[in-house]
Amino acid sequence: MNAKTKPVIQLYNELPRPTFRTIKVNNLELEPLPERPSGRYTPQHQCEGDVSLYFYQGNGMPDLGEFQGANAEALERALRHADKGCAIEAEAGAKGTARLVYEVNDDHPTLNRQLRITAGAGSDVTVYLVFEGGAAGGEVNFLHYIRAEAGAHVKIVKVQLHEGNVRHIEHRYAETAEGSSVEYVSAELGAKEAVVYYKTDLLYDESSFDSKSLYLGKDKQIVDFSYWIPMQGKKTKADVAIAGALQDEAKKAFRGTIDFLRGSKKAVGSEADTCILLSPKVHSISVPLLLCKEDDVVGNHASSAGQIDEDTLFYLMSRGFDYQGAQAIIVESHIRPVVDALGDGALAERVLQTVRERMNSQG
Repeated sequence: MNAKTKPVIQLYNELPRPTFRTIKVNNLELEPLPERPSGRYTPQHQCEGDVSLYFYQGNGMPDLGEFQGANAEALERALRHADKGCAIEAEAGAKGTARLVYEVNDDHPTLNRQLRITAGAGSDVTVYLVFEGGAAGGEVNFLHYIRAEAGAHVKIVKVQLHEGNVRHIEHRYAETAEGSSVEYVSAELGAKEAVVYYKTDLLYDESSFDSKSLYLGKDKQIVDFSYWIPMQGKKTKADVAIAGALQDEAKKAFRGTIDFLRGSKKAVGSEADTCILLSPKVHSISVPLLLCKEDDVVGNHASSAGQIDEDTLFYLMSRGFDYQGAQAIIVESHIRPVVDALGDGALAERVLQTVRERMNSQG
């Protein structure tokens, strides 16, 4: 009798400094998807202002050093087997906006993509990314790299609305220079598994990183966030905030590591994760870590997960809302600061409409 073959397991979003294995929070385990041909279509795109956008074939990334991404094998595919990369560039002092829409469908079920953003000194660049569509066994494996020169500001606004049959993997790496800043605002509302890994190097004085994310997990969806922020420059700043809710049997994990390296005097780092539990079957993991090798720094971390306050529900229902409607109002108010930070009225309305539809259809 043949022994059962154990499924191959890949590890995603591993903590850079693991904790006890017995508590099972060091990483996410997923079975690999079968290999499928990758689509080479050109996404919808638009530029405004003084930024340029062009597409390239093959690997257009610089040397990423020891960057491991969400998963080393997935990162290698994004580096060596990318279908079509996109480069967005802004010269010194330039200001502009770029928009990209990536769609998974039966013709393009798998996307291995790159996005390279280079912001010259003193420039101001905003990039809007929308991911949508679905296909059975679909996968998005997306690598993006940001280089923000001295005094530059780069903002990435991402809205992920895939159908529930897609695995969405994203590797985000940003390098900052003196006085530059990188800002992310993200809405993770779709996909069967949404896995996002952030590494932002704050190695130069007065550089900063700000990230706001929202999510609404449904059915058996997995939403997994991981951050690693090495801080070495003086007066650097990092602020990470995650807000969302879980329905049905959904799972969410947040792993945040702010690493105060030697030299980071007067640095400030904060991370906060708040989760509303809408079902007794959901699972929320939160691991906000602060590592420190320097004096005279400020580190803050906070995590909370709990059900909606019954008095608040009663108050709203006494004003004419049904149970689900009252829950939806509370969830919407919880994520509203992230929605407002998107900075685009049409995208914000689309996010809110998706949240309302998902809340109204909860089991």
